[in-house]
Amino acid sequence: MAVLHVRRILLDEETDLPRTQSHGPAQAVVKQPVRGTPGRTTITAIVQTGGDWSTGLFSVCRDRRICFCGLFCPMCLECDIASHHGECLCWPLLPGSTFALRIGTRERYKIRGTLCEDWLAVHCCWPFSICQVARELKMRASRLYEIYAAPSTKDNLI
Repeated sequence: MAVLHVRRILLDEETDLPRTQSHGPAQAVVKQPVRGTPGRTTITAIVQTGGDWSTGLFSVCRDRRICFCGLFCPMCLECDIASHHGECLCWPLLPGSTFALRIGTRERYKIRGTLCEDWLAVHCCWPFSICQVARELKMRASRLYEIYAAPSTKDNLI
């Protein structure tokens, strides 16, 4: 069963810097919208979560860039994954970092699996595991739906 999570990104028109607010599972709207703060634009992003991994552990040829990077420089690919999770670039040098990144990805997107499966994938098939996580992050990012709403001056909302 897939669950939708909603992430709101507020853009300040003066600075154009996004502020992200993560919310739990999407719920029905029970309040009427109110007029937004002048000078701000609201973008709502809907991300589909749940289910299985989008690709298998050994589906390395599904994405050439990830395949070559995972084959010739897996540490670079792992640094890219770490930066996606907001970690520093030296994160992959720490013991257990790949395991933590895989679990973090699985938990973030509510992918079915167990710690035992993650441990086996990371410790028995390390480069394949890194490639699978990178493909998953790329595929989940491409499934991001944004709904743009800018309040009009003519709106007479409560």
